Amino acid sequence: MANWLFRKIDISSLVFFRLVFGFLALYKSIDFMNSGKSRWKALTGGYDFNFTYYGFEWVQPLPSNVLCALCCIMAGLSVLIIIGYSYRLATFFYALGYTYIYLIEKAYFLNHAYLFSMLCFVMCLLPAHRAFSIDARLHPSINTQFISYWPVFLLQFLMGVVYFYGGIAKLNPDWLRGIPLIYWLDGSSEEIPIIGHILDMNFVGVLMSYGGLILDLTAVYFLSNKRTRGYFIVAVLFFHALNKLIFNIGIFPYLSLGLSLMYFSPDWPRRLLHRFLPNLISLSPQQHSVACPSLLNEIWQKRLIIGFIAIFCAYHLLMPLRHFLIPGPADWTEEGHRYAWHMMLRTKKGKGQFTVKLPSEDNRVIKISTKKYLNTRQRKKLFTRPDMALQFAHFLRDKYRKKGHEDVEVYADIKSKFNGRGYAQLIDPNVDLAQICCCKPMKRDEWILIRDDVYSYERMSR
Repeated sequence: MANWLFRKIDISSLVFFRLVFGFLALYKSIDFMNSGKSRWKALTGGYDFNFTYYGFEWVQPLPSNVLCALCCIMAGLSVLIIIGYSYRLATFFYALGYTYIYLIEKAYFLNHAYLFSMLCFVMCLLPAHRAFSIDARLHPSINTQFISYWPVFLLQFLMGVVYFYGGIAKLNPDWLRGIPLIYWLDGSSEEIPIIGHILDMNFVGVLMSYGGLILDLTAVYFLSNKRTRGYFIVAVLFFHALNKLIFNIGIFPYLSLGLSLMYFSPDWPRRLLHRFLPNLISLSPQQHSVACPSLLNEIWQKRLIIGFIAIFCAYHLLMPLRHFLIPGPADWTEEGHRYAWHMMLRTKKGKGQFTVKLPSEDNRVIKISTKKYLNTRQRKKLFTRPDMALQFAHFLRDKYRKKGHEDVEVYADIKSKFNGRGYAQLIDPNVDLAQICCCKPMKRDEWILIRDDVYSYERMSR
């Protein structure tokens, strides 16, 4: 294993991904500033409440001018990443900035945002600046055309995990019936020119469902196989181009394509550039002299790297499986749903009412208007995510306690509809959420109700 991870390969594919990562980082920095009035207001504390991630409650919204300045700094750091100047510091501080913004509001959680945040910190550790960079020019001692294989392996592994677990999640009755793609594509003829009328046909939704399933489950095998990766990357390109055309999924198609290309021979960018610039790019790079650590230091470095890789891989292999330990379908209860690569698998809508009961005032009941505290996106997630409903209940509890009410009870009467089926109770309306400490990460929460007909084959309305 050690020899395999530390075998020497061409650095050019890692440099290629540094450029992809840098340009995507630049795009995200600008995108934050153009994220729309409602989201910007949520990120800058314009609403009374923000949904935070458990363990990161200390992450609070930033004043508008500070967030704007942070985005500008991140844009500058992205440029440094692209040109490879002070690469490790630039990547590290960009990772901190991006992750901070990502953690401000849980209602805007996206799988690819989580992936990109994870990737930011991984890129800090990779020697992607040791060639074709200003750092390599300024510090010839680090300049090299060859690196160990393990940095490329980490990128391949991340993409493989996303593909494989995304495919596993699609093995559910609804997806195999073409649901919810059939619903999402309904009416495409009016929104998408030329091919919209084709996408509007039900059988297209079924074909796309099975195509996505097969692509996800076989991606690692076909990309790892020299004979098939060239053909398969065309399928990947078509798949992500179609997704980009139909759905608003941000940077994921570009990020996924860039990571998929890491499965190709490490020298493919060099060979491609040599074809067009034979006088500038050597097909057989020369190894520069690089300062080598002592044998003892080299052994400890390898042990640390292997240890990190083992922990990193274990986390990403086990984290998506935790929902199997919790009874009930995760797509409905949301228990163990995040970080499991359940991407675009269902359509969910909700409605409900929060009430505050004050026993000390003759059980006075106060109906809460969520519009007073939350934006549209937050309210949409609130009525479909039980953990967010619990957080909002705690916010109401603390709010009334600050007003001098010692005994505060909070109840939520929330109903959701799943993949076109009728509304059903999501949360037990008789449970006082003010008394619930927090969601259990590895156990079932009894106040979250399991729906028996989640995947029933009944006629579903669009």
